[in-house]
Amino acid sequence: MAEHLLPGNATALERSVSEALDRIGYFGPTIDAGRGVKYRPVLPSDFAPWVVAEYGLGPISAYFNDANMLIAVGVPWQRLRGTPLAVAVALSWLNYTNIDIDDAHPARRMWNRYSIGTGRVPAAELPILLDAEYLAGLSDPARSVLFRGWHGYDLRALEWSEGRWGDAIWGDDSGARLEGGTVKWSHGEDVASTVEAGSAERIALGVDVHEGDELDWGDFPWDAPGISWDGVEDAAAFKAFLMLRLPVYVGFYGGDGQAIGYRRPLAVRDVTNIDSVETVAIQVECRTGFGDGAGQQAASCALVFRARNADQARPGKLWLDPEEIAFEDGFEADDMTIGSVPLDFTFRRTVRQHVTLTLEI
Repeated sequence: MAEHLLPGNATALERSVSEALDRIGYFGPTIDAGRGVKYRPVLPSDFAPWVVAEYGLGPISAYFNDANMLIAVGVPWQRLRGTPLAVAVALSWLNYTNIDIDDAHPARRMWNRYSIGTGRVPAAELPILLDAEYLAGLSDPARSVLFRGWHGYDLRALEWSEGRWGDAIWGDDSGARLEGGTVKWSHGEDVASTVEAGSAERIALGVDVHEGDELDWGDFPWDAPGISWDGVEDAAAFKAFLMLRLPVYVGFYGGDGQAIGYRRPLAVRDVTNIDSVETVAIQVECRTGFGDGAGQQAASCALVFRARNADQARPGKLWLDPEEIAFEDGFEADDMTIGSVPLDFTFRRTVRQHVTLTLEI
């Protein structure tokens, strides 16, 4: 009985009631045993959820399978909230371990926006990117807004006298938004390989020329490099000239060999070694657009020559679906598809694939 709680003039009845209602003897040991429990390194499984609720860690509980780990990591994170470090800590839970936070220029109208160089391209967009947007929003200062994340492909809006026109976009930043999200994501991946063509491919493409060959009338000007009235004098120069005149796409194919789509190149270059006699190297470079073939698994790619858009009213369309491709009269897809380079990626909404194929022919 807590005698010290009773006044000195307490009656016998009051003392009896106090003694009858005193539960310290019953609950005391349990209360003493519970003192400091929530500060233990490992909490009892039936007690940990109450501590999680007390600390307000519910909004991030989905990212931890263990309540003890949630408390151990979440409490220090809460003390950092509202700082760039809190953003870095939160994104590390999604395996973004090397991020670069870039604040907008202070002179811009939306000075409170910031972007993140994520350091990697996620294997899957969902739910990782939406989770990254959510966690950054919980961690950053209240006045700040994450508007863009990028890795591998980063083109910023042009700022006069601050950047080169060819390395920027007028009035926009590269990237695409996912359904249900507000952050623009800009990712890029690179693929480079060499394709070797033999005699059959040279004949099919109409470039099987050798030094000393006599020339018939053909679809080329007589001031083309490497030839004269006596015939072919520089086979490499003439072959490169003929190859650069051929329309070409980069075709992407699934595991069953069926076409996913075709992308027009952004550049076709002659990269032939200066000492080459007859073999030329033609480099074809393309970059798929955001969302091209989204969701489909690419197993290979190849060069596709003498192809065009079946809809001749739209000759400049960059991405052609399989039903949109057409070939010049007298040519078939099998004969005009050169090389097969293995791939292993899924086309995604926020990723542009940069493919560079060098054809040695």
